[in-house]
Amino acid sequence: MLPFLVCEFHKATLSNLIKECFGSNFLDVLNKQQIDYIYNYLYDLDAKSILLERDYVDSNYLEDYSKYYVKCFNRYGGRCARLHFFSDEVDHARIESVFNGREQDKEIERIQGCYLGFMVVKPIPQTFIGKTCLKVYDSLLNPSEKYKCIITKKYTANLYGISLSVDSIAFQEQDRIIAACATTAIWSVLHALPWMDSKNVPSPSEITLAAINHIKDSSNSFPNDGLNSKQILRALDTYGLRHHSINLKNTKGPAELMEVVRPYIDSNVPLILGTTVYDLDEKDDALVGRHAVAVLGYSNPEKGCDKTLYIHDDGIGPYCRGILSTIGEAAKESNIESADRCCLVLQEKNDDGSWKEAEKILTPDHLIVPTHKKVRISADGIDNTCRSILDEFDEYVDGLKNKGKDVSKFEEKLTYSVSLQELSDIRRRVLGDDEVINKRNVLTKSSPRFIWVANFLWDNRRIFEIHFDATDIPQGHIISNIVIYDKKYYKVSTAPFKRLYADGHSVVVSERDYINAFILYNNKHDYSYDAFLDETYGELRAPAYLKEGEIEKYHENMVDRARRKESYIRDIKESLDSAYPDLGNNSDDSLIWVIVKDGALLIGEEVDGLGHPSLTGFQSARIAGELRKDSKGWFINAKSGRYSQDYEDSDKYLFKGTSINTF
Repeated sequence: MLPFLVCEFHKATLSNLIKECFGSNFLDVLNKQQIDYIYNYLYDLDAKSILLERDYVDSNYLEDYSKYYVKCFNRYGGRCARLHFFSDEVDHARIESVFNGREQDKEIERIQGCYLGFMVVKPIPQTFIGKTCLKVYDSLLNPSEKYKCIITKKYTANLYGISLSVDSIAFQEQDRIIAACATTAIWSVLHALPWMDSKNVPSPSEITLAAINHIKDSSNSFPNDGLNSKQILRALDTYGLRHHSINLKNTKGPAELMEVVRPYIDSNVPLILGTTVYDLDEKDDALVGRHAVAVLGYSNPEKGCDKTLYIHDDGIGPYCRGILSTIGEAAKESNIESADRCCLVLQEKNDDGSWKEAEKILTPDHLIVPTHKKVRISADGIDNTCRSILDEFDEYVDGLKNKGKDVSKFEEKLTYSVSLQELSDIRRRVLGDDEVINKRNVLTKSSPRFIWVANFLWDNRRIFEIHFDATDIPQGHIISNIVIYDKKYYKVSTAPFKRLYADGHSVVVSERDYINAFILYNNKHDYSYDAFLDETYGELRAPAYLKEGEIEKYHENMVDRARRKESYIRDIKESLDSAYPDLGNNSDDSLIWVIVKDGALLIGEEVDGLGHPSLTGFQSARIAGELRKDSKGWFINAKSGRYSQDYEDSDKYLFKGTSINTF
């Protein structure tokens, strides 16, 4: 039997190829809601061809098969099939030409260029849609549209030696035996986590067992009717994830829900959204039940268009469009309570590309955020802090206005955005950004791996960004750094917090926000004794090099000095003339000097080729140079090839205001 089949892309041919796999009823396939959605999705991607890979081993299904289906009386089998989709015409002749070597490279390149993704077909009735990875709409990936964000990862498929790839997040439907909606939502979210290799994502049956095996009376694992919130959290615990749970039952309006979701999606962190489903066609008893979906993207335009979440809904398909609205607006003729509460209106398309009338709405109940185990701080406290900064600044401007001050320059509001970033990415970004004023400090300061970055803008102009330590505890020093892009406007933006500090603003530890940490950070005094020494005598330098045999000579000298019991400790009031009365009698006479780490001045003679490092014991030191004396007086320079060689201007650190001249 031919191992593959190829045909044109149509709804009927798609359904027929699925039927061809394992003998499903054609009408059952044709009328299946998810197939309807996937067909319309691919139609929008301008799909032209379908290739059926008859015999495919799917590791996730194989695991599920061993857990349950292998013991069924009806033998469903452990092998799957896989459908591949293309936006160009692909036929048997073209595939054969790849095998036969005729224009092989050209054909492979063309096939790779028109690849739209794949769908695994499992050998079980009705719920046969397995791992499905379809190309994301180009309109969602447009980098110029800053109000949109979608999470994707690269998936690869090997089709008879042809390497294919697609940017997507894996989707599959629940099979109602080993996985319910919550399990498939967890499965998609694990696929979307940026640090998790998709090959290591557990199968739905493993996720279900992880969720229920530590729950009392859970011996009857399958069939599984669904997971509650505690079981979802237990599954995430099992896979080493830290999770944050956010109650959304009091969320009012689309803007409020978007503010909760956006920081995580901007950080490439997928979300599990627990909802209640209502049927809009039912006027009296609209409640359908509980449902969980994976949130993978958003569209948040300022004007004109609807605020939208893009979700993997196992009952519909990948990247479903959920328009944010209110219950009162979406269900005008229904008796659903809380008309002002936020909801998602799910939309699907007809075969002609037009939008269908919405049939169901989802009301958000809770949001579960899976993050790296090191991330202890959630986004809500960061968001509350940023809001407090904006509120305090607005109050400050109003105060100036009431005093008759000109505040016209503050007409544009201060705005912000929040995202979770890794330190390596931040440093790479800052290194290449010429607008960062305090670049050196940001790049060299010791910082945690995971950082919540709050970027503040004024009239779309970057002013500063706050780095919150995402691995800290609420009562810790949570602000690790502040990146300054515009020093003038940064001072203006933080002026209210200087006033609060001066007024004796009390410092209260709170998990709601970290505004007090921001106040303290902006008012702390970094000018220490070490900073004074750095400014006055230069930052520490290691000896640039050591001469051959220098260390051995140094130790021989030290032994000789100890034997003679000589002392080189001088009184600070003693003059150079009294300390070195014989210096200057010879024109070649000179001394060497160095400022060590703690600011002490060491002066000595260069004996047996032992230079500046011998004064410090080969330790790091600051500025160094030479001293000479002649009939005109004492002369100094900062010429040390070991310590002073790479200061931008070593002479600026020489003793100012003294009678010693430089040479």
